[in-house]
Order: sequence, then structure tokens, then C-alpha cells
Amino acid sequence: MKSSAVLAAATLTTFASASAATRIACVGDSITAGSCSSGEPAFYPSQLQDLLDAEYGSGAYNVTNFGESGATMQKKGDSPYWERASFPKLVAETWDIVVIMLGTNDAKDEGSGGPSNWQHDCATLADCVFAEDYKSMIDTVRSLGNPDIYIMVPPPLMEDTIYGMNSTVINSVYPSLIPAIQADNKGVLGPIDIFSALGGVADWTSAFPDSCSLDSPWAPCSNFCDEQSCDQCHPNDDGYAALAKAVQAGLGL
Repeated sequence: MKSSAVLAAATLTTFASASAATRIACVGDSITAGSCSSGEPAFYPSQLQDLLDAEYGSGAYNVTNFGESGATMQKKGDSPYWERASFPKLVAETWDIVVIMLGTNDAKDEGSGGPSNWQHDCATLADCVFAEDYKSMIDTVRSLGNPDIYIMVPPPLMEDTIYGMNSTVINSVYPSLIPAIQADNKGVLGPIDIFSALGGVADWTSAFPDSCSLDSPWAPCSNFCDEQSCDQCHPNDDGYAALAKAVQAGLGL
């Protein structure tokens, strides 16, 4: 039997090893939570963990998934991230890196058959409620151990009005608005361009099909459609793999 001193030393060594890991928090909505994937191993934070383990060895990085399906960045949205179960868990800890990808549910509006989340008020940052609440989230996260904060441009929406979302907001507004928010918040890194990584293009109105299908000639539809899932908003397993790789590259890891 090992002595108590040996067991204590082993415990301290294990604790030191765990505490030495770089801690990454992934903040987001259902795309972070992993909706329409085949299961937890396919979620993008899980695949990011696997990529980092393969590159640096197990225990170097610790990725935590704080995705909340349906969550909005806007505090007055129909399901604010601020009021979801993951938020108090996020702010109860300190982090080395925080990646934020919210906005897809904020793009819902009444004209698309959804709740009136998007107020179409973002012609300038000064009048943009989404940007104001994004800044509040960034300021909140800054206090959690002064982590490196990366913000991300969400994936493209492949069918207008799906889930009550406005495709123009997601595919045209966010690719320029998110970089503007990053530039307006000193020290924030990125943006990590998930829109482009999953096939988004500036001329999406002419390039995208009306919706993705298994036999779509638009190659990026393979990030959303396979035999297991064919969703117009949430990636499939391959799409989540591409997302995880884009995050790894964006983090410079």
C-alpha cells in the first residue's frame, strides 16, 4: 500500500497538471451546442478538443461547451443568453480563451415569421442594440480572468426564413458588422470567419441555391446535408468538423 505522503504527492501532481491546462470557453447558441449533429463527439467544441489533443497532447487544453440552443446576444431577444443556464456557469469561472459565436437567433424577425428580435437598427454601431449588447458580453467576459476574447462570424443561412431567420441579416449584415464590433472593442481578437469557412460568399444571393439538398450542385451544401441531417442553419458532422478547424486556425493553435 502506498503511504499517505505518496498519495498526497500524486494528488498534487494531478491537480497541478490539470490546472496547467489552457482553459477555453465556447459561448454560443445551438450551433455551439451541436444541434443536428450525430452526437456529442461531433459538436464543434468536442472536435476542437480532439484537434488540440492531437496537436499538443492530452491535458494541454481544456475546452468547455457553453452552447445554449435558441439563445440570443440581445438582452431583449426572445431567449437571451444572459438568462440561460450556461451563463452563470460561465461567469463563475476564469478562462484563458473565450470564443463567442452568437447572432443567428438574433436575426429572427417578424417578416421572416419569427419573433421580433432583429430591429434593423444597425446602420451604424452607435444605434445598434446588437452591438451594444455584444459589448456588454465582451466587458463581462473580460472580468473572468482577463482571457483572450475571440468573436466569430456565424455560419451562413442556406434558406431564407428557416426558423424565422432573416438570411440577409446573417449572410450580408454579420460579415461586416461582426468585424466592426471587433474593431470597436479594444483588445478583442478575430473575428474568426465561420461564414466563409462553411461556404458563405459575398454574392450569396446569386450563388446559393434556394435551399441545400443532398444532391445540390453547390459544394458547401455538404457542410449542412448528409444522410443523417439536412438542415439549412445547423451544420452536419462534416460542417462541425470544418467549423472546429476554422476555430483552431483562428486561435493560431
